Amino acid sequence: MMFLAAISAAEVFKWIGYIIIAIFCLMFMIMIHETGHYVAGKLFHFKILEYSIGFGPKIFQRVSKTTGEKFSIRWIPLGGYCQFEGEDEDNPSEDAFNNKPVWQRIIVLFAGAFMNLLSAILFITIFFVAFGDFVPQVARTYDYVDESYEQQFEVGDIIYQIDGEYVYSLTNPAKLRTLYTGKDSVVATVERNGEIIELVVPIKDYYGTYVDEQGNVVEMSGTGVGISARYYETKLPFFRAFTHAFEFTWDEICLIFKTFVSLFKGTAKVSESMGGTITAISALTELAKNGFAAVMFGVCVLSASVGVMNLLPFPALDGCRIIFCIVEWIRRKPNNRKVEAIINLCGLAFLILMAITFDLLHFLG
Repeated sequence: MMFLAAISAAEVFKWIGYIIIAIFCLMFMIMIHETGHYVAGKLFHFKILEYSIGFGPKIFQRVSKTTGEKFSIRWIPLGGYCQFEGEDEDNPSEDAFNNKPVWQRIIVLFAGAFMNLLSAILFITIFFVAFGDFVPQVARTYDYVDESYEQQFEVGDIIYQIDGEYVYSLTNPAKLRTLYTGKDSVVATVERNGEIIELVVPIKDYYGTYVDEQGNVVEMSGTGVGISARYYETKLPFFRAFTHAFEFTWDEICLIFKTFVSLFKGTAKVSESMGGTITAISALTELAKNGFAAVMFGVCVLSASVGVMNLLPFPALDGCRIIFCIVEWIRRKPNNRKVEAIINLCGLAFLILMAITFDLLHFLG
């Protein structure tokens, strides 16, 4: 009994450790976001009242003797804020948020999301250099129905490019197929026996058989390059990793908007596609079980997501505040600050309600 209790206690402490790592990662992404606002605000001499990580009662607070700015860590690790003087009200101070030029306010508001996207690119670059991405390696080849065409691939070929485009598959295992679909032939750049060569590969009907792990004979047929592939992990040189990081981040941004479109069309479930803060912590906890590389990858994806989501034109988000600034710029006179404050307050309440609802839907299935 004591042995079983010791095992259970060890498991509990291990899970607590995973959750702590997940919360730390989430707060780190929030810190990056709020630091963007803070740095841009300091650059344009905005009066900053408080920089806080977390909400609720404070755990720690330091007040700058020179500026009076408060730096806080609070108990509820579900967000953070960089509070500017006169952000939701009229204030006579020339350094108050709403007394600054509109273009400066837009930069300060945009800076949070920009820092998230920039950090995503930086971290995923490091990830690709340290751990790599996946490319397809030929596991089996099949014959073409038209015998006049000879199979160009050989078992063991590592495919890097199709028609000059890299076939990285970390987030899109089907990318190889998307690059040859609808074509008559492609030029494949492969590594064979340590040598980089180019193959002109026809896109034709193919067929063949193989014996699976259970000893069953499996028949294969279709239209394509006539191969089955497994995925091979390869580390990237820095410059390739850096340029690929932009491609990866852009793919993540597109995936977010595709998810929204699917939700509106009813082709995706809210419980599978959306989630609140608890869902994010749960996802990071699962990644923590798989080691540092998995956590780092999750941080990259979530950082890009935080940046994009904050730019949506929804009340309380930076995107909506930017819209208010643009409206003020066009009208050439201040907006009604009380109306702005009410809209943002209602938006914040709705966002909290949505986050709770999405979390419940996610965990209840």
